[in-house]
Amino acid sequence: MRRTFFILTLTFLSIFASSAQDRIHFMDSKVVDAVVDEVGSDLIYYRLYDNQNGPIYSTPVMNVFKIVYHNGYEQIISASSVFNEELLKAVGGSGGKMRFAGGKLYLGSHSRYGQMQADYVAFNLYGDDYYKARRRRTTGHTLTWVGASVFTFGFLLLAGSDIPEGGAVIMGIGAAGMGAGIPLICNGNKILKGIASDYNSRLSPDYKPNLTFGPCCSGVGFALNF
Repeated sequence: MRRTFFILTLTFLSIFASSAQDRIHFMDSKVVDAVVDEVGSDLIYYRLYDNQNGPIYSTPVMNVFKIVYHNGYEQIISASSVFNEELLKAVGGSGGKMRFAGGKLYLGSHSRYGQMQADYVAFNLYGDDYYKARRRRTTGHTLTWVGASVFTFGFLLLAGSDIPEGGAVIMGIGAAGMGAGIPLICNGNKILKGIASDYNSRLSPDYKPNLTFGPCCSGVGFALNF
């Protein structure tokens, strides 16, 4: 019994250890799997995820666009230098419409550059809503992931134990974590979709005034959209 519990505990802890990696997104679109040790005012210090006992590397802050930490939190490092002429040319000049796909915003094209531009625009024009959406998505993903891991651990404990009550309780805790996390993800997605919709309706260079026919407060009529 104790041996089974010990093995299951090690398995559960290894799930967390195996995923504790950060991702550094450089300005040249290069992505490095790493463990970030420190983000300073001038330099970022990190170790390669595949060689955590190896040397500590450093890179200037201006070379990094953002860091995605192992818990899902995204820290934008050099947003002010993203919206430049080279990126505009790569995306197609005017920037185009903003789209939401796969939990991310894209501006102009479904590419890394398009994502960088969309992050910059949302960061500067929709600061509070953008941060709220990111926080809720990050918290939701964390709760869902931890809940799924706890649920799996409880299931393994239930299957390998002569006392099923403990495993059932752990499974219940895991299910509660997933139940709390999924709505937060959906809410964050809804906010990001709202940002894209608002940008396209009011701020996109591609937007043009149009006349629509449909229901209104006094019945049915025409609406001129600017």
